[in-house]
Amino acid sequence: MYGDTRIGQIFSLEEVESYLYSQNFNQPDKTNLEFYEKVVFNTEIPELKTKDTLKQFLDENYTKVPVMNPDGIEDKEKIGFVPHAVFFLYVNGLIGKTFDENDVYQAYQKHKDKIKFIYDSVLKGIKKEEILEDKEKLKKWLFDHAYGNCKNGRIFFSEMQEKFSIIEDHIREIRYYIDLSCKKCKSHNLKQEEDVLDTWFSSALWPFGTLGWPENTPDLKNFYPTSLLVTGFDIIFFWVARMIMMGMHFMKEKPFSDVYIHALVRDEKGEKMSKTKGNVIDPLDMVEKYGADSLRFTLAALAAQGRDIRLSEKRIEGYKHFANKIWNASKYVLTNLENNQAKLFEDIKSVNLSYEDKWVLTRLQECIRDAHRAMEEYRYNDYANTIYDFFWHEYCDWYLEFSKERIYKGTDEDKSAALTTLVYVLDKSMRLLHPVMPFITEEIWQNLPFKDAPYLPVAQFPQVDERLIFEEEKNIVEGIKELISSIRNARADFGIPPSKKVDVYIKPSSPELEETIKAMEPSIKLLAKIDNLLVGTDIERPANTVVAVSKDAEAFIDIAGSIDVEKELERQEKLLKDVEKSISISEKKLSNENFVKKAPPHVVEKEKTLYQQLKEKAEKIKQVIQALKEVRAS
Repeated sequence: MYGDTRIGQIFSLEEVESYLYSQNFNQPDKTNLEFYEKVVFNTEIPELKTKDTLKQFLDENYTKVPVMNPDGIEDKEKIGFVPHAVFFLYVNGLIGKTFDENDVYQAYQKHKDKIKFIYDSVLKGIKKEEILEDKEKLKKWLFDHAYGNCKNGRIFFSEMQEKFSIIEDHIREIRYYIDLSCKKCKSHNLKQEEDVLDTWFSSALWPFGTLGWPENTPDLKNFYPTSLLVTGFDIIFFWVARMIMMGMHFMKEKPFSDVYIHALVRDEKGEKMSKTKGNVIDPLDMVEKYGADSLRFTLAALAAQGRDIRLSEKRIEGYKHFANKIWNASKYVLTNLENNQAKLFEDIKSVNLSYEDKWVLTRLQECIRDAHRAMEEYRYNDYANTIYDFFWHEYCDWYLEFSKERIYKGTDEDKSAALTTLVYVLDKSMRLLHPVMPFITEEIWQNLPFKDAPYLPVAQFPQVDERLIFEEEKNIVEGIKELISSIRNARADFGIPPSKKVDVYIKPSSPELEETIKAMEPSIKLLAKIDNLLVGTDIERPANTVVAVSKDAEAFIDIAGSIDVEKELERQEKLLKDVEKSISISEKKLSNENFVKKAPPHVVEKEKTLYQQLKEKAEKIKQVIQALKEVRAS
């Protein structure tokens, strides 16, 4: 405990109790004492089980230090050194309860180095030490403090026939001292040797000392200077500055080009993790519960430059869902490879690519480009989040859905193009993800049909291929995505169940877009849950429809046969009343000066955001109600 700085060299019974019997930060189901017994000593320590046996254990094994002043008393009011020394000799059995000046003098001479060391720390300076070095002065002092013939009339002893006895009531508390002394001379006056290479000095030699310096070795020629040093902000002066100085002095060249100062991992509230607070997250527990890949990806995704990481178990759990998404997407691809006999091409450029194929390949190249830039600039959070956004939101949410119609109902050529593109993008995605999620990516990659290496760590890292960038097709599909999203949002706004298919009329802004929509009609109908789809630039809004707008087209959704308009109107009007009630409550809070001035800033800001969101929601509901009334009138 002392080596781990849980207690000082002079400590109290209460300090030991509060640590030994508190919950251990590393073993949440054990106390600290159980942790020491099972992990550190591998044996039980029965003496430490209860307060009485703990005190007995400390009394028997440690030097006792009597405290005669209450804490907080000013130094000038403290009882002098002599009574402390006499009481020290008594509580440690070095003199009896009854004694004379010779007993005190002889015991003090044997143990004075230790006593002086202890009380120099406790009293911050020793007073009237000379009394203990002179028997006559000591005898007079003992008499004076037995009868009050001294400053403040203090009485510490009783006296009978020139024998003195301790009055124990003066001992306020017993503390304990961990005895550290020189094995040879037994002195307690220890001082660290200064003529040595300390930790930071020897660490300063690390960039070249590990490479064979001072010899001119091949490793030193090849690997000095290094490129990057990764470190924490707290040792920039102790370590980084020293390495630079030593490198410039001995090697005449800086030891590295870049220094990456990594974040400090804090808890979800932004507080530093502490054993005593009990807010430490054990990485081994997180790996067992959520997997190593999930924890690794979480730390990468949160490692923004200049900001500490606020880590919580919920975040790690969230990225476990990402790992599940990767696994399920790869399962979809590999299962369809097994179930289809369509030809698979290793060279993606030899395939007759569709609009959506060219779109996802273009987005992949943009992802690769952004990932390279993030890695070069040491923005590891941007690297992780770039791949996350592409794989989940582009590849899984859109392209896998686009591919289903062609794989399940398309021609052999359609199936071949879709499967080849699925495999190609999955392969590149696993290569990109491997540095931050090495285990799941290796497992999936080993089951892909085309490989350029036995294992992912030595496979070629993805590079941008300009021949796979199709800007025109990308923009077209982005427009289709926006159109599908607007139809989905309208369905949700008007309470149309996800399982219910609707009739839709689409009015594109140009004949070219009309042809594209018709070419992608099966995928659009699947993703927007459409039954009958009519497309034309000359379509006018039919009766019983609501409008969904994108930048390149208008969609008219027939809701009359899909919902009970009267019931939905009633539901929306009730919802509007609830939202307006919440707006009124929020307005009262924000108009209250006491709330705005006295509430924490983040609470006020949160209320302002909520108010704005409620206003926007109310406006949207009003638009839905107006549309429903128009349908009812028609």
